[in-house]
Amino acid sequence: TFLRLIIPISILRYPLGGFIACLALDTFDAPLVDIIARQGALFGGGFIDYHLIDKWLDLYFLFFAFLSSLKWQNSFAKKAAISLFSLRSLGVILFSLTKLRIFLFFFPNIFEFFYLYYLISKRYFPRFLPTSLLKLLIILIILGIPKLFEEYFIHIKQLKLVEVIELLTPFKIPAPTIWEWLKTLF
Repeated sequence: TFLRLIIPISILRYPLGGFIACLALDTFDAPLVDIIARQGALFGGGFIDYHLIDKWLDLYFLFFAFLSSLKWQNSFAKKAAISLFSLRSLGVILFSLTKLRIFLFFFPNIFEFFYLYYLISKRYFPRFLPTSLLKLLIILIILGIPKLFEEYFIHIKQLKLVEVIELLTPFKIPAPTIWEWLKTLF
């Protein structure tokens, strides 16, 4: 978790690489903390306590991406980034106040996908950048639908990453967590 406080700063210098590093840390720290918490070593012995901390750590790294997005020249992308970051921030605040996961579904983290989309498109596929409101809406719908599924499975159905992968793909992971599965590979 300490790395989740340090690595986001790299987004300001390396917007894409720093963001991908933050996503990787976010993906693997929750399963790791879950394993430790089950042994009662952290957070009163429960994953639920960490979930709230995780959302704020997510928002922390997204804030650095948000700051980076304020430098974008494309006004459609910049306004979308501001709106999407604000939307997710509101969801995290409401979740923090109420502990109701439904807010994380209704205020999805589409900013995350949009940020990646914009940076990758700008570098490799400039013709896919939003140049009109219609094009921006199409991009947001395409990015938003899979994100809503992810938010639904994780926050409404409360499935773990392993369960979501098994549900949505032909892959079967023979372990209760991604961490346990990775340990079997080495």
